[in-house]
Amino acid sequence: MKKILCIGILLGIIVLAGCNDVSTYDDNEVAATVNGHEITIGDLRFLYPDDTALDYLDSVIVTELIKQEVQEMNLDISPHVMVKENQDDFEILPSENTKDDGSKQVRKYAIAQANKLDMTPEEFQKQYAKKIIEQNTYINTYLEEKLGEGDINDVKWMEEFGEEYTNLVEKLVEENGKEIEVLID
Repeated sequence: MKKILCIGILLGIIVLAGCNDVSTYDDNEVAATVNGHEITIGDLRFLYPDDTALDYLDSVIVTELIKQEVQEMNLDISPHVMVKENQDDFEILPSENTKDDGSKQVRKYAIAQANKLDMTPEEFQKQYAKKIIEQNTYINTYLEEKLGEGDINDVKWMEEFGEEYTNLVEKLVEENGKEIEVLID
């Protein structure tokens, strides 16, 4: 009886874990809307591994809210756009024989994502880099407007910044709560 109970619990955990896997959904299926902007399963699958993509839905919603807020405030994002040379470096897939652990992880991730998305790893890395750079540009523009410039080497400032950032995000989500609709479990 104990063995059957353990197997039943294990199967339940596997079924629950499978609920977060977005590969069972169509890429065009809308996971959420933010002020009318659709976030699709395909958007999530592009950014994250299938087995964890839904765990990041809130983060994608917040990023979209920040982008919309920056656009609504008519802020100039150009000071926060990554320098072209750095952007080009980020868009290049690390070489197969890299010795750097971080580069190895980037390469492994790009290959896995490219395989599931029917792309070459080089194509994926280039598109992924562009998407991340765009998101960071909007986030940095918003944070500088709301919190001012800071010193990331100052531990005290970083602690205060983290708390202020969290408060800003919570306020932004609260203000737009009626315009956020999560359509997927």
